Amino acid sequence: MNRLTLSEQTQHPTRRHTVVCVTNQFHCERLIRAGRLIAELSKTSLLVINVSSPDLSENDAKALEYLFQVSKENGAEMTVLYSDEPMRQLTKFIKESKAVNVVTGMAAQQNSPLPDLWRKFTSAHFFTVMEDGSFSERESDQSFHIA
Repeated sequence: MNRLTLSEQTQHPTRRHTVVCVTNQFHCERLIRAGRLIAELSKTSLLVINVSSPDLSENDAKALEYLFQVSKENGAEMTVLYSDEPMRQLTKFIKESKAVNVVTGMAAQQNSPLPDLWRKFTSAHFFTVMEDGSFSERESDQSFHIA
């Protein structure tokens, strides 16, 4: 496992965090933008996490570079971990950062690990972001739209 950045939570362990979980796709920028709004509303700092396979493709690397830039533009610190066990690393990161909000995309497939992740952290608020940038909290039917 390699970290490309030192996680802010190790520098400020008492700070509350909003964690945005992204994949190696350019369109994940909508997750970061939604995370920024949630972090502003909840007065939390913004962390972005990606767990990639150790054998990253050139296109994946370009997408990650782009997401690093989007993270920076939105006041977020992005961490990339390399692992063959992405859910384990993601779970560990969310737990260690003491996230109060977690932002993900939608569970696109029936066998998606996201519902398991949502159930593991009962004290965190989970938000899912739609393709149009709108998002909703998992525990409620409230929907918000990013202007």
